[in-house]
Amino acid sequence: MIPASVARKFGDRPLTSSAGWRPPNLRSAVRAEMRAVKIWMSVLGLATTLSLLGYVWVRIQVVEAGYRLSVTRQLVERLEGEGRELRVRAAAADAPGRLQLLASARLGMRPPSRDEEGPLP
Repeated sequence: MIPASVARKFGDRPLTSSAGWRPPNLRSAVRAEMRAVKIWMSVLGLATTLSLLGYVWVRIQVVEAGYRLSVTRQLVERLEGEGRELRVRAAAADAPGRLQLLASARLGMRPPSRDEEGPLP
């Protein structure tokens, strides 16, 4: 097989004839073309490798973001449950019957009698 660069240089002249004529730089032309092919293959391989590594990195980031999202959802659900529980406890703490029991038990308070009622100054 004759490299395209060599074939272009010599045009229609036969590279090998019955006399055995060959251009003196055929071997160097073949080496140069093979070197160019190897360089292009290396560049193509490197580009492919880098694109695959980029794809894998993006997939890893997506999976990690999914895990973080899952943990965050669980935290939100837990905090919403605690919020509901605290609202129920706050509502129970403000109930008039409970306040009356706490006032009599802890503070010794009692409802006023008829003769103790009067306007406040």
